[in-house]
Amino acid sequence: MYFAFDEDQEEFRSSLRRLLTERAPMTRVREIVASDGHDADTWRLLASNMGVPGLHVAEKFGGGGFSFLETVIVAQELGRALTPVPMVTTTGAIEAVLRLGSDAQHRELLPKLLDGSVIGALALSGSDDTAVGSVRVRATGDRSAPTLTGRLDYVAFGHVADLLVVPALVPAGDEVALYVLDARASGVSITARTSLDPTRPVATVELADAQARILGADPDAIGRVVNLVRTLLANEALGASEAVLEMAVNYAKQRVQFNRPIGSFQAIKHKCADMAIAIDSAQATVMYASMCANEDNDEFPRVAVMAKAQASECLTLCAAQNIQVHGGIGFTWEAEPHLYFRRAKATEPILGNNAHHTELLAELVGI
Repeated sequence: MYFAFDEDQEEFRSSLRRLLTERAPMTRVREIVASDGHDADTWRLLASNMGVPGLHVAEKFGGGGFSFLETVIVAQELGRALTPVPMVTTTGAIEAVLRLGSDAQHRELLPKLLDGSVIGALALSGSDDTAVGSVRVRATGDRSAPTLTGRLDYVAFGHVADLLVVPALVPAGDEVALYVLDARASGVSITARTSLDPTRPVATVELADAQARILGADPDAIGRVVNLVRTLLANEALGASEAVLEMAVNYAKQRVQFNRPIGSFQAIKHKCADMAIAIDSAQATVMYASMCANEDNDEFPRVAVMAKAQASECLTLCAAQNIQVHGGIGFTWEAEPHLYFRRAKATEPILGNNAHHTELLAELVGI
């Protein structure tokens, strides 16, 4: 494997970065997080004009027909800019429909998810959301007309979602399946919650005999969906880490103390060097996971877990060091470092924290 993006992919990255710089700068991000945390205009532009939700989806489904690597570039750039749009959760919903849905569900659900006219929310956040003993939603009724009852916490962008993909125990109670339902259906109650990371708002979803449709219960397919989301989160964290390092270096060049730029002090140099080393290490793992996802090979489950753990750890380190480089102002609302620190701490527990991922990796490799 050659661990680098090709020329066309880098040109795509440059175009996307220019767009986000112009249309969704940090001043706009601050405006959005002060309201509902969803930049609807930018999402509409990204989805309808650039087709980002379906870049890696086959053209026969209405996607762009590109590789998964183009999608991870989007995740990196959105993470770098902290753009508050539902890219990861919608992509997760798309993957669930693709991998578990029927042909009829493909025809019905995918076009609207791919063009952005419908926002999807994959209702997963905890480490064991797809485990039989941990699922908090249960399906009742027969397979043709199931209803769901239960509660889901911390659903990313749940308050703006049109379509929910929910893990639930099948009526027999012996396995977990993914179900799809209309977010505005009878029996569905969605309440926006205060989020540690205002650029990734969350909501509580309560279901009371809500009508749903089953996508499927194949554990391998569900696992692949979860690991694709882990890989996208890892790429988001990597992009945010790179932005944080750049921010710290620029500030260290400009801030003067004792008649010298603070970047000339060895302690600041060490902090920036530690960040750069962590990013270089995480880049290799995240890129390998992304390439394995693109090939959908047997190594993917292991490296996806590694990538999520290492990238989230890298972002936490970089965000904390960046605050130290900025000094007291780094903790204030007026400065930007705290937004990246919030993103870091909120990303850590999604789909399992580092301790959970270490245990999961040990199981996967048979230790």
